[in-house]
Amino acid sequence: MPAFLNTKCLKFRITRLVVVVAFAAASLVALLCLYLVEYKMKSVVGGQEYSLAESAAALIGRDIGDKRALLRSIAEEIQAGGRSNAHLIRHILKLHPSLKEEFFNVVVFDARGKLIANISDERTIGTFTAASQEYFSNTVASRKGIVSRAFRSALSGKPIVLITEPIVDSTGRVTFVLAGGINLQSPRLLGQLNTFRPGKSGYFFIIDKDGTVIQHPNQNRILVNVFKAPGGAMPTTAAALKGFEGWIEARTKDGRPAFLAYKQIPITGWVFGVAYPTDEAFAALSDARVSVWIVSSIVAALAGLTGLLATIRLLRPLGRLQGSVNAIAEGKAKIEVLDIQRKDEVGDLSRAFFSLSQQRQNAEAKLANLALTDSLTGLGNRRMFENVLSSALERAERTGQPMALAYLDIDHFKSINDSLGHAIGDQVLVEFARRLNSIVRASDTPARLAGDEFVILFEAMSTDTQPEELGNRILQCMEPQFECDGRHIAVTISIGIAVRANCNVSAAVFLREADEALYTAKNAGRNRYAVAHTTYVSESQPLTYGG
Repeated sequence: MPAFLNTKCLKFRITRLVVVVAFAAASLVALLCLYLVEYKMKSVVGGQEYSLAESAAALIGRDIGDKRALLRSIAEEIQAGGRSNAHLIRHILKLHPSLKEEFFNVVVFDARGKLIANISDERTIGTFTAASQEYFSNTVASRKGIVSRAFRSALSGKPIVLITEPIVDSTGRVTFVLAGGINLQSPRLLGQLNTFRPGKSGYFFIIDKDGTVIQHPNQNRILVNVFKAPGGAMPTTAAALKGFEGWIEARTKDGRPAFLAYKQIPITGWVFGVAYPTDEAFAALSDARVSVWIVSSIVAALAGLTGLLATIRLLRPLGRLQGSVNAIAEGKAKIEVLDIQRKDEVGDLSRAFFSLSQQRQNAEAKLANLALTDSLTGLGNRRMFENVLSSALERAERTGQPMALAYLDIDHFKSINDSLGHAIGDQVLVEFARRLNSIVRASDTPARLAGDEFVILFEAMSTDTQPEELGNRILQCMEPQFECDGRHIAVTISIGIAVRANCNVSAAVFLREADEALYTAKNAGRNRYAVAHTTYVSESQPLTYGG
């Protein structure tokens, strides 16, 4: 048996100690690294989920607000003309085809709750009364528009939410109630919200202020009150209904660990929630954990082998000394052989410690852009815009509707930063974004790509003259001087607009067309726009300039 395999041998004991210490150190480093990675990933994933919830809640709030404004304008139109005839009201509704785009259905009830108009099915007129419905009585009592609780429509059988607006006479008495329905299972609504669904198995849900589920991937839970459901409301959901906003790591209703984020939706008082299963969020980390343990074991084995070889080498002088002593004891050598002139291993035995630090595995690629919203301007950021643009191109290709993309750049923005400071530059960007928001439609998507570069996506374009009108409108809204910290700053912009009559094109190509039009506008003198018209069958037509 080799001497180093003898368990009582000093070489074996030192080697065993080296192996144990090396494996323990590698394991400790691996555990510490994995813990730090997991801790940081929780913060990153949770922050991202809350950013998604914030963006979705803002989108829903804006959409509800736009729909209320549309109903209010129609109610005011009816009141302004003093029209109380049901036939005239139905005629006015027909003059607004956008109602069918914004709502699942629009109906009108008289003061007694009798149905007098239905833009989806006129056969139901006179066959239904809303007198006993909460949304009707609350609207009449308050003489104000409301957003109803979610309920199942008696006319369509679908789960809906109603937005109401009262129509009053000159005395202030409610004569009619205008109501627009939102289908909670609408593909359009779900398509918009699916942008905010995290991962493959993550999902979102919406609960009204009373605890009724408005939207959920499990259709059986829609219109069910969370407090009356089996098991009651989850603690995190109950906290969100009391005003909690943020993210937390907890279990879902089905007991699955997940990252849960909650955000209150403006106007409605609803709660938007996002659930992202922990096992999916940490899938890459689980794979890394296995790899780390394998590598740690290999490193420990190599460290043990290295320790064995080093121990043999370090103890070799002691072995020679032992051999000399044995030779003296056997009478085969003289005492002079012990006169060894060494000042290291034999005179001062050194113990070598080998330490190995396993570099921790790189964590999952850093999550790009936690929020879909630009933190400075409040507009969508590049990530949000890329998602919306891809979806919009797919919709436009299906529907055949033309669309336009405007690429905006603030002229000489660098000189503003250099001469007035970055704080003033930031204020210019914020005011610029505010003005953009004031002129776009609800269906348009403004976003900030980077620095002073902005874009606006116009869907459902109806005529070729719209881009020119929009270009002039954007230029005009920027004409008044910007007031920043008491300074009045003249700001001009250059705009490139790409128009697509057929959208069988990639997002990158579409964006490049708008960018090229932008540089055309810049080269033409700035403070203007250039429009590139492109169709499916021909190359870009001559550019149109304006300014």
